[in-house]
Amino acid sequence: MLTREELAATVRTVVSDVLGTEPEELRDRTSLADDYGIDSLELMEIGARLERTLRLRIDPDDLISARDVGHAVDLLHARLRDPATAAPGSRTANAVITLAPPSGGPA
Repeated sequence: MLTREELAATVRTVVSDVLGTEPEELRDRTSLADDYGIDSLELMEIGARLERTLRLRIDPDDLISARDVGHAVDLLHARLRDPATAAPGSRTANAVITLAPPSGGPA
C-alpha cells in the first residue's frame, strides 16, 4: 500500500499533468479552484487519471468536496487503507472526492 507521501506525490503528478504545471507548485494547502481556476473537465480528467493510476473507483456523479490538495490526499489515503470500501474479491475501492469546494458556479 502507498504511504501518504507516495500518494501525495502521485496526486500532485496527476494534477500537474492535467493543469500543465510542475508537481512542486502544488502544496497540501493548494486549492485548485481558488489558485488554478480548475474547471469541471479538468476535474473529470484528474478523477479518471487517478482511477487508472490508483485502481480506485472515483464516481464523478457523487463527488464530495475537498478543501485543498492535502485534504484530497487524506480522503484517498483513508479509502485506500479501509478494506471495507473495497469490492469483494478486488483491490478496487470506492472513493468519491473532488478538488474544488462547493459553490454556486460550475466546478
